[in-house]
Amino acid sequence: MLFPELIGKRSTLIDLNLEAKKWLASRSTESVNPLLDPTICQNFVVECHQKLGIDFSYGGWLEDRSTLWRGSYLDQKRKYIHLGVDFNVPAGTQVAIERAATVIRIDNDYPDQHGWGTRVIVQEPNSDVVLLFAHLDQELHIVVDDQLAAGSIIAKVGIPPYNGDWFPHLHVQVIDAKHYAKLLDNDLRDLDGYGRFEDIELLKQLFPDPMRYVSL
Repeated sequence: MLFPELIGKRSTLIDLNLEAKKWLASRSTESVNPLLDPTICQNFVVECHQKLGIDFSYGGWLEDRSTLWRGSYLDQKRKYIHLGVDFNVPAGTQVAIERAATVIRIDNDYPDQHGWGTRVIVQEPNSDVVLLFAHLDQELHIVVDDQLAAGSIIAKVGIPPYNGDWFPHLHVQVIDAKHYAKLLDNDLRDLDGYGRFEDIELLKQLFPDPMRYVSL
């Protein structure tokens, strides 16, 4: 289980971009997207959960996030298609891996705004993909090359501004291992959590659905 502490809690799939459209439509038009403020965005997510009667939510793979993150860095290259799944859980929630894996990378781009924050990448033995976990707490008790047993806690969900300055959530992204090796040529500087709509068929292959690799 991805979140051992949340076993038995109520959750559901949610389209945050659709919810953002409704939320913004009910308020006065503003030149600056208020959801870019992590505190306001967290309150918005909590409102969504309360409305649905759930404890946490998840979703977002190949979701168009052009409304949710309007005014962010995504506008520059029109990269609005989300390549991972966001798990909208409380800050401090422990994150576990479900199968044995090796830690192949740990990094942190703080204080960059709207970045990855603390990021951990693992790979299961003989797997053709790698799993990326982002927006984590800065305090970790693992290091690169650690051989982790199934169920090992790798981190906790972080808080802004240290998590990339987003509202607290876990971003899980799966990357084709061959594509990951190519990205390493530029030290992963070309790796993003978003892509362009016109590339969506290729993106499906390079960044498979994370829900095939994790469970709640």
